[in-house]
Amino acid sequence: MKYRLNLRKALPASVVVFMLTISACYGQLSLSMGYGLQIPGRQDLKFRYYENGVLMKNLKTSKAISSWSPVSNLSVTYWHHNIGFDISYLKWENKSRGVRFLTNEIPPFTKMEQSRKLFLLSFLSKTGNPFRKKGANDDSSYGYWGAGIGAGVTETNPGMFRSVKLAMQLLYGVSFKLTSHVRFFTEVKYLLAHDADNAPPSTFTGWKVDTSGHPFPLRPHPHLDTRFYNLQFGLRFRL
Repeated sequence: MKYRLNLRKALPASVVVFMLTISACYGQLSLSMGYGLQIPGRQDLKFRYYENGVLMKNLKTSKAISSWSPVSNLSVTYWHHNIGFDISYLKWENKSRGVRFLTNEIPPFTKMEQSRKLFLLSFLSKTGNPFRKKGANDDSSYGYWGAGIGAGVTETNPGMFRSVKLAMQLLYGVSFKLTSHVRFFTEVKYLLAHDADNAPPSTFTGWKVDTSGHPFPLRPHPHLDTRFYNLQFGLRFRL
């Protein structure tokens, strides 16, 4: 029993030592903490009334407004020369309101709340810093772009308790060296999350609100088109 306990304690420590060894010998491993602002793309809301799980009313918006809101970000980034990988976690909440509806009937309320959490694995590639003169190639600052895929956790009120669906992102960032172990970064991100579609139980009676992105030409899937535009800044600490 004592041996098993020691093994459990030693395994996480070994993983940390291994990751630090990789960072020191072969590349750069860093922890990032960021904060920013998200701007939602156009969304459509569906106010749906159910009786014993049966859909009775479906009141769709012709215009909805979604609020801007702060975003927190935590990520681990690994660079090997000009190629990198990033595991990131983003979280934000925002409110949406139906302004106009496709029908004459209006639901008893027009506002709803959304909570989004994204877990993304991204491929990164360094580019030149657009704010520096051509020919400057030291590591004090550089630009980078990336593309990622992962899972998005969505909660709506009133609506679903929790839904886990596919999520994607495109990003571009610039990194500036502050000290040998600390860098400042700023990023712009294009985020795609899955629609929030409810499936109430057969015993449910009441209102729920579905959300979806408004159709646009380059969406990868009709239900993967809820867009968010994110401006992020923060600090990156080398491990």
